[in-house]
Amino acid sequence: MTQLDREKILEIIEKGESLESADLTFLDLSDIDFKGISLEEATMTGTVLTRSDLSGCNLTSAFMAEIKAEESNFKGALMEEVFLQRGSIKEANFSGAMMEGASIFKMEAAKADFTSAIMVDVQILDSSMEGAIFRNANVSNSSFKGSNIQGCDFTGCNLSACDMRRVRAQGAVFDGAKTEGVLFYGKTPWGEEADQRDWSNELIYFNDD
Repeated sequence: MTQLDREKILEIIEKGESLESADLTFLDLSDIDFKGISLEEATMTGTVLTRSDLSGCNLTSAFMAEIKAEESNFKGALMEEVFLQRGSIKEANFSGAMMEGASIFKMEAAKADFTSAIMVDVQILDSSMEGAIFRNANVSNSSFKGSNIQGCDFTGCNLSACDMRRVRAQGAVFDGAKTEGVLFYGKTPWGEEADQRDWSNELIYFNDD
């Protein structure tokens, strides 16, 4: 699909048509109701999605580098293998989203809500996640390496086999979280000593410091 403008996109949404593989690069698509529309494999480099409603959308394998999506709604969206890099999703709602295999690199995600999201095998690297909510989410086999998770709420979260090296975790809450096999330097915030096993053949995203 060729590059579109805001007016054409609104027409497509009104008709309930697909935006699969659409090129939405550098468009201002803020405050738009995309609810339930397919954006599978769409390219959204530099796209502005501030306060837009993408709940229930199919964003599988979408490329979302340098996006601005503060306060946007991705509730229940299908976001497997989505790529997010060097953008902002502050205070965005990802509750119940299916995000298995997603890549989240150097993102600004303070106070984003990932309640009950499925985030297995996700890479959250060098990102600012302060105050984000992961209550009852499944982020097992994922990596938070180098990210700021200060003040995050991991209550009831499945963190099994996560890589949490070099995270900043002051004030984070882990009540009832599953923490078996988490790689964490020093004394963990959930009151256990770091696991000293050889992780090189166990962590799915293992790499040397």
